[in-house]
Amino acid sequence: MDTINKTGIPTRNKGERLSSSDFNTINGTLNQVVDAVNPMLTSKINLNAETGNLNKMYTKEEAISAVPNSRRQKGLTLRYYTKPGYFDEITFLGDSIEDWDDLDCWGMGGNIIDGGEW
Repeated sequence: MDTINKTGIPTRNKGERLSSSDFNTINGTLNQVVDAVNPMLTSKINLNAETGNLNKMYTKEEAISAVPNSRRQKGLTLRYYTKPGYFDEITFLGDSIEDWDDLDCWGMGGNIIDGGEW
């Protein structure tokens, strides 16, 4: 996917109208943003950051259940706070989201090699 360009439509003053061309340009750019963001939303979740509660601790089961249905997808990586000073990160490896609650369908995200994730 290419990068998203600005609309190029100049700022309007109060009472100035948008042409249908301006509106279509804005709509096209907004649709590009949606197309770019949705894959991110279905690939990674930091549960604590997204719920706005960085101190809430989750069990693995609670964290998995907290993922909205619309974001459940094979390969999704889920990060959540499990105990003081520790976040766990797991990835859904199941063949179907029908297996979402099956703990055996979840594995550790990426491989850690020499301090980096691969």
